[in-house]
Amino acid sequence: MEMKGTLITKYSGKLSGLFILVLLCPFTGAGQKATPDTARFLIGQQINITLELQVKEGTIVNWPAFGDTLTNSLEIISVSAIDTVKQSNQDELLLKQVIRITSFDSGFHVLPPVSFAIKESGSAEFTEVFSEASLLEVMNVAVDLSADIKDIKPVMKAPYTLRDFLPYFLLLLGLGLAGLLLWFYLKNRKKNKPLIRFPSKPDKPAHLVAIEQLEELKREQLWQKGQIKEYYTRLTDILRTYFDARFQVDAREMTSEEILDAMRDQLSDAGRMEDLRKILMLSDMAKFAKGRPLGADNELSHTLAVSVVNSSIPAPSRPETGSVQQPPNNEQSDSNTNH
Repeated sequence: MEMKGTLITKYSGKLSGLFILVLLCPFTGAGQKATPDTARFLIGQQINITLELQVKEGTIVNWPAFGDTLTNSLEIISVSAIDTVKQSNQDELLLKQVIRITSFDSGFHVLPPVSFAIKESGSAEFTEVFSEASLLEVMNVAVDLSADIKDIKPVMKAPYTLRDFLPYFLLLLGLGLAGLLLWFYLKNRKKNKPLIRFPSKPDKPAHLVAIEQLEELKREQLWQKGQIKEYYTRLTDILRTYFDARFQVDAREMTSEEILDAMRDQLSDAGRMEDLRKILMLSDMAKFAKGRPLGADNELSHTLAVSVVNSSIPAPSRPETGSVQQPPNNEQSDSNTNH
């Protein structure tokens, strides 16, 4: 609380309780009270005891400290902070504290005097002053002994809250979700569709697949092992599958001449058409005429097959920025290696 004087609180090892130092004016007198709200109250009821001490500014006060009880029958519920009020005569202060008490013993109980130790400004000794004692009456609850004995009241039910219904709500939500998933599963099962569709990876470009298969064929070294027919069968199957995927030409069901006719409009480079013709000719000789092409021809057939694939790679797409998208590095390296 704001006042013109200066208040300093401190604890001392020699004197128990809270000290209040009031500076400015000399001590001339003191007034002290311990006033209860009421002198009669019901057992278990709580009342307030107001402690008041009026002093001159410049007085040191040893304020009493309280524990859990005032007496064996009076229990302390709470103790407020000490409030300081500036009096109207400008040289006096009123110190107040509220103690909340209760009692569970019926009958009359004495509220004992409260001791305050005060010391005048400039004095070397404390003077002890006391409040007046009070008589308190703790009353029992009135009982009508002539009335009938009543049964114990049933336990009161607390009102329902959202937390009480939350488990049931979650259970209904889970059952609803399970039913929805079951319905969705049965519906898609009739149409032979998966329950959950995961995004599929984009198919690898046909020319990359063909180049990888040709490289794998080269590593297997079939013609070096004398498996010439198997070598040319694999070689031409790779080209037939590539033509089907790249140009939608059903080359796997065509003869060599039919393939040449179908690819004439697709391979505009006359040199590549000649390369394809030579591959198919050597293949027919090895598979049907039981011929045995030379090792150089076998190696050349593989080289020409790679050239045919690389020469028919789709043109790179042009992004909106106008820059030309370059083919992957492995494509360029394959093309440079085989050429």
